[in-house]
Amino acid sequence: MKGVYLIVDKNTGKKYVGSAYNDVGIWSRWSVYAATGHGWNAALVNLMAERGISYAREHFRMTLLETWPFRTEDKIILERESHWKEALLTRGDFGYNQN
Repeated sequence: MKGVYLIVDKNTGKKYVGSAYNDVGIWSRWSVYAATGHGWNAALVNLMAERGISYAREHFRMTLLETWPFRTEDKIILERESHWKEALLTRGDFGYNQN
């Protein structure tokens, strides 16, 4: 399934909104976070470089915000991701989203 997810840093309260689209489903996307702690997102890559993957494993919590069938157009998923970034103020000082 495709969808939009939220990562919360329990230590700082900062949030990150991401999405799974194209041929990558939610579970595949989350497995990258489990392996790397950052999922190749710039702000999280920097945080893992400073604190290490143990930081993510101790402080990050993930949840689904929305799920969509695999046949859903990617444009819709990206629009919903942007909506949640705005609604949850995850850009700038309140979160880890940089776009």
